[in-house]
Amino acid sequence: MHSAHRGTSPRATKWSILLAMLTLAFISVCAVCVRYHPQWPEGKVTTRPADSGAVEKSYVLDAGSKASYTQRIENGRVTALLFDDNGDGVPDETVSLLSDHPDWPHFLIILDGVPFDVVEATYNEGHFRLFPPPVRVVSVFPAMTDVALSRVFHTKPCFGGEAQYFDRAKNRLSDGDSVYLSGKNAPWLPFVDYAAPQSVAIRTYIDPLSVFSEELRGMQTLFEKADAPQASGYSIGTAGLGTRGGEKAMREYLVEVEKLVERITYERRGRVRFSLTADHGQTMQQETPITFDKPLEDAGFKLTSSIHGKNDVVVVTYGIVTLVALSTDRPEAVADALVAAPGADLVTYKEQDGVIVRNAEASAIVRKSGDGYVYEPTKGDPLELNPIIERLRAAGQVSADGVIADRPLLAATATHKYPDPLHRLWDCYHGLVQNQADVIVSLKPDACHGRKLFYLVVNPVASTHGGLDYRGSVTYLLSTAKSTPLPAVMRSEDVLDAIGWELKADNAAVEQQ
Repeated sequence: MHSAHRGTSPRATKWSILLAMLTLAFISVCAVCVRYHPQWPEGKVTTRPADSGAVEKSYVLDAGSKASYTQRIENGRVTALLFDDNGDGVPDETVSLLSDHPDWPHFLIILDGVPFDVVEATYNEGHFRLFPPPVRVVSVFPAMTDVALSRVFHTKPCFGGEAQYFDRAKNRLSDGDSVYLSGKNAPWLPFVDYAAPQSVAIRTYIDPLSVFSEELRGMQTLFEKADAPQASGYSIGTAGLGTRGGEKAMREYLVEVEKLVERITYERRGRVRFSLTADHGQTMQQETPITFDKPLEDAGFKLTSSIHGKNDVVVVTYGIVTLVALSTDRPEAVADALVAAPGADLVTYKEQDGVIVRNAEASAIVRKSGDGYVYEPTKGDPLELNPIIERLRAAGQVSADGVIADRPLLAATATHKYPDPLHRLWDCYHGLVQNQADVIVSLKPDACHGRKLFYLVVNPVASTHGGLDYRGSVTYLLSTAKSTPLPAVMRSEDVLDAIGWELKADNAAVEQQ
């Protein structure tokens, strides 16, 4: 899928992308998107009470007047499907959805950029009732697609947090456009059966509705024809819809995904399992673009594309995100310059055996110890963890030498301002990517940073992601794969095991690509 882009020069790539973006922007203004809708339901729907407090929801799906398909709903969830093929009012077949069915095909849908709270609200309105309620999945930090999905699929580390990254060995920035189009920074792609070509990203933020429609059609075709035990699809269009349209756009596309699941479930006579998840959340608020050029220059630093002197700083400026990644030989001094800068929330960097996290008023050191973490505030409490740690201490989850148990801390911070912060900060600086930035600033949820070209086509920015904040970090999992309840909260790397997903290739095969 990516080989066609390998011979393209960086200069040609940049100009071709710019030309394509401007052309598509013009087209999107002058034309109305032809939207694809999964056809569900195609006829009228009636709901009536049934025995034992259940409800039966019946569908007329053909030219006749008799309901041919009924969903039995108990305690808010569809528990059985009834098929009346001859329209005599008596089910010819009843399929229970409550037992484990490992022989049924399992389909996985990954949407880009969906916060847990929006999925939960949509579920509470009565949607996705083929599934038990959603559970929380805490993404990585930075909360970015490639690094998150590399964790989901247990691949080798990405080259960088974004397609543009600073390569220390080569002392230069990568060409973000060519890296993105080649899929070089997406080692997870071979594990997904359907994903629109990387070149679709040119349209994602200009005309996301057409991209999403194309992806819905592609996933429907995949799931209708699949004869393997598993099939998976990924949508990037949802990211553009959320960034441009916020929560309203998210609610609308989630309902379209629900229709797709309902249709495939009906077509396969109920004998199918679905799992739905995402790579990360979104902030769900309008963002103001910021840069750190002035505070860095005021502190005597030189903004450059390579490092030759102690005051040189390289700033990654690519996607519109709520973080800023910087490379420097003086991380502490750069942090000093940025910690009180407008838009900065937390400034982080590695120091000897710890990770430093600071804001304008407080600082702390994060260390790993065995299966847990140590949080040592040196001034104040930048992660606002002290009350949570005291509760865990009272519950016996903090050792005498201050080591906080890992998984209990994950559970205790699932809805915190900074979810799972110690694990995510440590992981960020210890192997998450191959080319690690020296300083990463997590921005306030109403601030964003990125490439000026993208602001020309996405203005205003209704929502984005990347930082350590709750909404941008916590996404969801819905699954009918197993009858046993899912954990209430998990990390990205836990998702496949929780749903019993078998990787179709091993990591060695991915390493060779």
